[in-house]
Amino acid sequence: MQRVGELDPLDDSGLCLLSLDGGGVRGLSSLYILKGIMARLNHERGLENLPPVKPCDVFDLIGGTSTGGLIAIMLGRLEMDVDECISVYSELMRSIFKKKWNWFPISLTGKSRSRFKSAKLESAIKEAIIRHGSKETDLFNDGVDRRCRV
Repeated sequence: MQRVGELDPLDDSGLCLLSLDGGGVRGLSSLYILKGIMARLNHERGLENLPPVKPCDVFDLIGGTSTGGLIAIMLGRLEMDVDECISVYSELMRSIFKKKWNWFPISLTGKSRSRFKSAKLESAIKEAIIRHGSKETDLFNDGVDRRCRV
Protein backbone atom coordinates (compact mmCIF):
# COMPACT_ATOMS: atom_id res chain seq x y z
CA MET A 1 0.00 0.00 0.00
CA GLN A 2 1.43 3.34 -1.05
CA ARG A 3 1.35 6.11 1.52
CA VAL A 4 0.04 9.57 0.61
CA GLY A 5 2.80 11.78 -0.75
CA GLU A 6 5.22 8.93 -1.49
CA LEU A 7 6.43 8.07 -4.95
CA ASP A 8 5.92 4.59 -6.31
CA PRO A 9 9.44 3.30 -7.19
CA LEU A 10 7.97 1.07 -9.90
CA ASP A 11 5.79 3.80 -11.40
CA ASP A 12 6.22 3.60 -15.15
CA SER A 13 4.75 6.99 -16.05
CA GLY A 14 8.25 8.54 -16.33
CA LEU A 15 11.82 7.42 -16.83
CA CYS A 16 13.93 6.11 -13.98
CA LEU A 17 17.65 6.41 -14.77
CA LEU A 18 20.74 5.03 -13.04
CA SER A 19 24.07 6.59 -14.01
CA LEU A 20 27.27 4.99 -12.77
CA ASP A 21 30.59 6.81 -12.86
CA GLY A 22 33.82 4.99 -13.60
CA GLY A 23 36.59 4.91 -11.07
CA GLY A 24 38.00 1.43 -10.93
CA VAL A 25 37.63 -0.24 -7.58
CA ARG A 26 35.73 2.82 -6.29
CA GLY A 27 32.83 1.44 -8.32
CA LEU A 28 32.19 -0.80 -5.34
CA SER A 29 31.00 2.23 -3.38
CA SER A 30 28.31 2.83 -6.03
CA LEU A 31 27.26 -0.80 -5.75
CA TYR A 32 27.06 -0.69 -1.95
CA ILE A 33 24.95 2.48 -2.09
CA LEU A 34 22.68 0.80 -4.64
CA LYS A 35 22.55 -2.31 -2.43
CA GLY A 36 21.20 -0.17 0.43
CA ILE A 37 18.60 1.43 -1.83
CA MET A 38 17.47 -1.94 -3.19
CA ALA A 39 17.36 -3.46 0.32
CA ARG A 40 15.09 -0.65 1.50
CA LEU A 41 12.88 -0.95 -1.58
CA ASN A 42 12.61 -4.73 -1.25
CA HIS A 43 11.92 -4.47 2.49
CA GLU A 44 8.97 -2.19 1.72
CA ARG A 45 7.80 -4.57 -0.99
CA GLY A 46 8.08 -7.49 1.43
CA LEU A 47 5.79 -5.69 3.89
CA GLU A 48 3.20 -5.58 1.12
CA ASN A 49 3.75 -9.25 0.17
CA LEU A 50 5.31 -8.27 -3.14
CA PRO A 51 8.26 -10.17 -4.62
CA PRO A 52 11.73 -8.60 -4.48
CA VAL A 53 13.02 -6.73 -7.53
CA LYS A 54 16.42 -6.26 -9.11
CA PRO A 55 17.79 -2.99 -10.52
CA CYS A 56 16.76 -4.04 -14.04
CA ASP A 57 13.16 -4.18 -12.78
CA VAL A 58 13.32 -0.66 -11.33
CA PHE A 59 15.41 1.37 -13.77
CA ASP A 60 14.42 2.12 -17.36
CA LEU A 61 17.98 3.00 -18.33
CA ILE A 62 21.30 2.10 -16.72
CA GLY A 63 24.49 3.60 -18.10
CA GLY A 64 28.01 4.31 -17.03
CA THR A 65 31.52 5.26 -18.01
CA SER A 66 34.53 2.94 -17.85
CA THR A 67 33.96 0.47 -15.00
CA GLY A 68 30.57 2.12 -14.41
CA GLY A 69 29.69 0.82 -17.88
CA LEU A 70 30.73 -2.67 -16.81
CA ILE A 71 28.43 -2.41 -13.79
CA ALA A 72 25.63 -1.14 -16.05
CA ILE A 73 26.03 -4.17 -18.32
CA MET A 74 25.93 -6.57 -15.36
CA LEU A 75 22.89 -4.95 -13.72
CA GLY A 76 20.92 -4.06 -16.86
CA ARG A 77 21.71 -6.40 -19.72
CA LEU A 78 22.78 -9.45 -17.69
CA GLU A 79 20.02 -8.71 -15.14
CA MET A 80 22.17 -9.49 -12.09
CA ASP A 81 21.05 -8.58 -8.60
CA VAL A 82 23.34 -6.24 -6.66
CA ASP A 83 24.96 -8.97 -4.54
CA GLU A 84 25.89 -11.03 -7.60
CA CYS A 85 27.21 -7.90 -9.30
CA ILE A 86 29.38 -7.03 -6.27
CA SER A 87 30.82 -10.53 -6.25
CA VAL A 88 31.63 -10.62 -9.98
CA TYR A 89 32.85 -7.01 -10.02
CA SER A 90 35.20 -7.61 -7.08
CA GLU A 91 36.75 -10.59 -8.84
CA LEU A 92 37.15 -8.74 -12.11
CA MET A 93 38.69 -5.68 -10.45
CA ARG A 94 41.44 -7.82 -8.98
CA SER A 95 42.49 -8.84 -12.48
CA ILE A 96 42.00 -5.43 -14.14
CA PHE A 97 43.72 -3.28 -11.54
CA LYS A 98 46.73 -5.33 -10.52
CA LYS A 99 49.41 -3.05 -9.11
CA LYS A 100 52.28 -2.30 -11.43
CA TRP A 101 55.72 -2.10 -9.89
CA ASN A 102 57.29 -0.09 -12.73
CA TRP A 103 54.49 2.33 -13.51
CA PHE A 104 55.40 5.80 -14.71
CA PRO A 105 52.83 8.23 -16.22
CA ILE A 106 55.10 9.37 -19.08
CA SER A 107 56.55 7.17 -21.84
CA LEU A 108 60.15 7.43 -23.02
CA THR A 109 58.91 9.50 -25.98
CA GLY A 110 57.30 12.06 -23.63
CA LYS A 111 53.68 11.00 -24.22
CA SER A 112 51.37 10.51 -21.26
CA ARG A 113 50.14 7.00 -20.58
CA SER A 114 46.82 5.83 -19.20
CA ARG A 115 46.94 4.24 -15.77
CA PHE A 116 45.30 1.01 -16.86
CA LYS A 117 44.94 -0.79 -20.17
CA SER A 118 41.52 -0.59 -21.83
CA ALA A 119 42.13 -4.12 -23.15
CA LYS A 120 41.89 -5.41 -19.57
CA LEU A 121 38.50 -3.72 -19.13
CA GLU A 122 37.29 -5.13 -22.44
CA SER A 123 38.45 -8.58 -21.40
CA ALA A 124 36.67 -8.21 -18.04
CA ILE A 125 33.40 -7.28 -19.77
CA LYS A 126 33.66 -10.33 -22.01
CA GLU A 127 34.45 -12.54 -19.00
CA ALA A 128 31.40 -11.23 -17.10
CA ILE A 129 29.18 -11.93 -20.11
CA ILE A 130 30.54 -15.47 -20.51
CA ARG A 131 30.23 -16.22 -16.76
CA HIS A 132 26.60 -15.23 -16.91
CA GLY A 133 25.94 -17.86 -19.58
CA SER A 134 25.96 -15.71 -22.69
CA LYS A 135 28.43 -15.62 -25.54
CA GLU A 136 30.76 -12.65 -25.89
CA THR A 137 29.56 -12.30 -29.48
CA ASP A 138 25.89 -12.00 -28.46
CA LEU A 139 24.40 -8.66 -29.42
CA PHE A 140 22.98 -6.35 -26.80
CA ASN A 141 19.90 -6.02 -28.93
CA ASP A 142 18.94 -9.67 -29.20
CA GLY A 143 15.32 -8.93 -30.07
CA VAL A 144 14.06 -9.58 -26.52
CA ASP A 145 11.91 -6.72 -25.25
CA ARG A 146 13.37 -5.70 -21.89
CA ARG A 147 12.12 -3.08 -19.47
CA CYS A 148 15.67 -1.87 -18.82
CA ARG A 149 18.02 -0.50 -21.49
CA VAL A 150 21.78 -0.25 -21.12
